[in-house]
Amino acid sequence: MATIKRKKQKTKIELPKLKMPGFGTFLFALVFIYILIRVVAYVNDSDPIIFTVEQSTYDTDFTATGLAVRSETVITASATGTPCYYIRDGEKVSKGANIYAIDSSGSMQAAMSDMQENGSALLTSADYTSLNNQIKMFKNGFSASNFGNVYNFKTSIDNKLLELYEELALEQVSNGSSSFSLDAQKAPFSGLVTYYQDGYESVDVKNLTPELFDKTVYTKQSLKSDGQVSAGSAVCKLISDEEWNIAISLSKDEFEKVTQNEYASFTINNSSRKIRSTYDKIEKDGHYYIVVSFNKYIAQYVNERFLDINFMFEESSGLKIPASSVITKDVYMIPVDYLTGGSGDSDLTHFNQVTYGNSGSTSIKQISPIIYFTDKRFCYVDPSSIDSDAVLQKNNSKETFSVATAAKYTMDGVLCVSRGTAEFRRIEVIVSGDDYSIIKPDLSYGISRYDRILLDGHSMKEGELIYQ
Repeated sequence: MATIKRKKQKTKIELPKLKMPGFGTFLFALVFIYILIRVVAYVNDSDPIIFTVEQSTYDTDFTATGLAVRSETVITASATGTPCYYIRDGEKVSKGANIYAIDSSGSMQAAMSDMQENGSALLTSADYTSLNNQIKMFKNGFSASNFGNVYNFKTSIDNKLLELYEELALEQVSNGSSSFSLDAQKAPFSGLVTYYQDGYESVDVKNLTPELFDKTVYTKQSLKSDGQVSAGSAVCKLISDEEWNIAISLSKDEFEKVTQNEYASFTINNSSRKIRSTYDKIEKDGHYYIVVSFNKYIAQYVNERFLDINFMFEESSGLKIPASSVITKDVYMIPVDYLTGGSGDSDLTHFNQVTYGNSGSTSIKQISPIIYFTDKRFCYVDPSSIDSDAVLQKNNSKETFSVATAAKYTMDGVLCVSRGTAEFRRIEVIVSGDDYSIIKPDLSYGISRYDRILLDGHSMKEGELIYQ
C-alpha cells in the first residue's frame, strides 16, 4: 500500500510595522528645545539692576565717656565714735562751720538703731516725696547696658535714708539725754560736701590713662556710717573749688572729628542743656583725650565720676548708595616723587617712562595713566592703565622705579554704568549701614548725584558693556 506523504505547511508570522514620527512631532520637539534654550538664556543673561545715586544727609553725633576731675579732699575722723553729719550730701559748707561731730557716749548709735527700726513712721510727706523723686529720676534714665548704676542708686538711696534718720536721731538724743556730748569738727575750708570715696580723688588731667575710664573695675564706697568709726578713718569728702574738668577719652577718628572745630558742642547724661565750650587737646602714648573746663554745674554732678558726653554736630550731606554696590580693587602705589608735568601742562599728572631701543639705547616717553588720587607719599594708579613691567624715572634725575615692585592698595569703589560700560569709580565710605552707605561726594574719579551704578557690584566685570 502506497504511503501518502503530507506536505508541511509553513506558518507565516507578520511583525508589526514601526511608525516613523510625523512632521508635527518633529516640529513640536524643535519648538520645545528652542523655548527651553531661550528661558535658560533669559535667566542667565538678565539685565543687571541699576541704582541711581541719591544725595542724603547724615548725623554724626556720638557718645563718649567723660571723667569728672575735681579738687577733692578726704576728711578723716578726729576720734573714735559714732559720726553725726550736719551737712547734707551735695550741700555747701563755709569755712569754720560744723561739718560733722563724733559721739563717744554711744547715745547716738542707740538712737540710730531705734530709728532704723521705727523711724519710717516719723518721716514726713516731704521726705517721702524726696525719695520718690530720686526713684523716678533713676527709672527714667535707666539703661540695661549700664546695670552697674543700680548699685550706685542703691547706695544713694541708703545714704538719703541714713541722712533722714540721723536728723531724727540727733533731735531725739539732744532732747532726751543730758549726758549726750558731741565732738564737733569744723570745715577747714569752704566747699561742697559729699559722702563717697572711689580712689580717684588725686586724679589730675595731666596723668590720664585708659584704665581710668574702665567702668567695669570701678568701685564706689559710701562714707556714711550708722556705726562707730575709728580715729583717722574717712568720714566725708570736701570739694574745695567750683572750677572742675571733664576729661573725655576718644578714638583717633572721634578726636579728629571733634578737634576740627574750635568749640565742642555736647550734652551731659542726656540732659536737655546743650553746652558749647572750648577745650584742651591731649595726645599721650597713642591715646586721645580732650578736657573741658567748667566753673558751674559742679553741684549737679558732685556724686558722679563717669558722665555720658553726647557730642553734637551739624548734619552733613553725602551720596547714598546700596551696601551691595561696594566692591574693591587693588591699585599700584607709586611714589609721588615720580610725578611730573606734561608738555605744556603744569599739572603733575604724568610719569616719565624709560623705553629701550634695539641697540640698547634708552629714551623717555611721557605717560598719563589713571591716577585715582595722591597723598603725601604715593600716587594710587589704575593697573590697567600702566604696563606692569614699566620703569619710571624721576624728573631731572637718573633714579628709577619699577612698577613691578610697587605695593598694592585695596580701594573701595563701585561700578558706574552711566556711559554704557562698567567703569570702576572710587568711593570713601563715611557712614556704613547694613543696607545703605553714605559716601563722600566730589572725589576725583568718584561718582556724582544721579550717576547710575550697579546694585550688585559683582554682577558684572569692569569694562563690560551694560547691554549686549
